[in-house]
Amino acid sequence: MNTVLAFLQEHRARLALARYGVPERLASVVLTPRFAASRHVIVLLLPAGRAEPVLVAKLPRLAGDGAALAHEADVLRTIQAARPGGLDSVPAVIAFEDVSGYPLLVETALAGPPLDRAAVRRDPARACALGVDWLADVATPSRGTLDDAAFARLVSDPLAAFADGFPLAREDEARLTATRDSAERLRGAGLPLVLEHGDLSHPNLILRAGGGLGVVDWELAQLAGLPAHDLVFFLTYIAFARQDARTTAAQIAAFRSAFFGRDAWARPYVLEYAERLGLATEWLGPLFALCWARYTIRLWARVNAAEGAPAGNGERAAWLRDNRYYALWQYAIEHMGDLAWL
Repeated sequence: MNTVLAFLQEHRARLALARYGVPERLASVVLTPRFAASRHVIVLLLPAGRAEPVLVAKLPRLAGDGAALAHEADVLRTIQAARPGGLDSVPAVIAFEDVSGYPLLVETALAGPPLDRAAVRRDPARACALGVDWLADVATPSRGTLDDAAFARLVSDPLAAFADGFPLAREDEARLTATRDSAERLRGAGLPLVLEHGDLSHPNLILRAGGGLGVVDWELAQLAGLPAHDLVFFLTYIAFARQDARTTAAQIAAFRSAFFGRDAWARPYVLEYAERLGLATEWLGPLFALCWARYTIRLWARVNAAEGAPAGNGERAAWLRDNRYYALWQYAIEHMGDLAWL
């Protein structure tokens, strides 16, 4: 914490901190996420005597583990450079440098209350509209199409890596096969690629003062990713929040009510998104399954790399099998025929 404050003070002029409204005197609050896949420490930088941060600093828990922060810095710089004047719903990179042997990423903070569960329950329709509008604006399909190289990078290679590294049971092999077979319907279809955040849920969602949505924490992002991944993930978070679902059983029930059967409440939002991005409805089923397969696979990779994760391969596999996202992948594959837009 002291190192971050000293760095900002020493390089205040070079980093043009005054341009971002950063005062000379700063206080700091350190956040240390406790979930097993966490690899970073977060420092909130606040003007003295105020409760809202103006900057956010991120450091890896381990000195040499800077790849995810380098990726986030590159993604944010690319996003901001693509818009004249930048994009106020996404952080701007202030610095990404080595400080005392640690890679340090400093970003602007997005002001506003979180779109947390309580905020969703107060107005779930507004929350859904904000998410769809943000996705249609920011994640526009201007980043190529799902050619063979992109299919390998986004679909087949992650599935193959998971098959090689995870201790597969028979039901895991069946789920992987079903996911591959479904995904093959996308090959050669001309599917547009989009900017993909990768984790579009609380605590990464901010209600901006102007009424729009702000999005932080871009370490899982893909500059040319799959459409619908963020939408499905976001609407599932909304489903959990609407019903205040805390257990896996309650979350599966909320998931089912959102997407499956004739009364699925998320159907209009999915179809609106598909229309605005020009997605054929026959692509939505495979993309839905891939959302949960890819997120589960990323969790597996992250927990294997994280400090403090379960030590043995079997223990890490047990942790993943108990995770709600593993259960969502299983449910999605087993009930594909009941998806509301089919």
